Amino acid sequence: MNKRWLGFAFALAALVFSAAVFDGLPEQIPTHFNVRGEADDWARRSIGAFMMPLFGLLLYGVFHLLPKISPRKTNLDRFEDTYWLIANTTVGFVCALHVLVLGRALGWPVDMTSAMLLGIGVMFMIIGNVLPRTRSNWWIGIRTPWTMESENVWRATHRLAGKTFMIGGAVTVIGALLPEDVRPWIAMGGLAVGGFIPVIYSYLYWRREKAA
Repeated sequence: MNKRWLGFAFALAALVFSAAVFDGLPEQIPTHFNVRGEADDWARRSIGAFMMPLFGLLLYGVFHLLPKISPRKTNLDRFEDTYWLIANTTVGFVCALHVLVLGRALGWPVDMTSAMLLGIGVMFMIIGNVLPRTRSNWWIGIRTPWTMESENVWRATHRLAGKTFMIGGAVTVIGALLPEDVRPWIAMGGLAVGGFIPVIYSYLYWRREKAA
């Protein structure tokens, strides 16, 4: 998933899917779901059918732009494959979610809360697997004042973040399979811990490094 064109391919495929099913869609497309997976906001078909793929294309363009304007481009070049794996995974998640939303509008028996949590969990696990390869940059990773100041703090924090993201993602996947009244809280709790622990650790590691 480190090929630059994959994100564009995901967004284009989502656009093609939207065009293929457009005539069968209802006039109102759900655009937001509550914790029980019930639609609570809608958009006109002409907007809802294409909004997310177009956002995916925009996101893909942003990922192309960021390295060009980065003040730490040299560091980004050192983990280019990892950067594009994360970028493609993010765009792919957006496009897959779009397909499921339209599928729900078409009458597919999709549990949106469960599907979304599964997607988020898998995405976190993929990103966690490669976070330790990143180097200090302004766009991707655990960007705290302490990781941005020290490459040593960055590396130590992202070695830990790789593990906590994997654990948080796994908890989210498990949470997605639990009864609907508890799964959002279990899943989101796992993600919160997975992301919060590295932030605290970055400060503690920075203090230790300064005291040495």
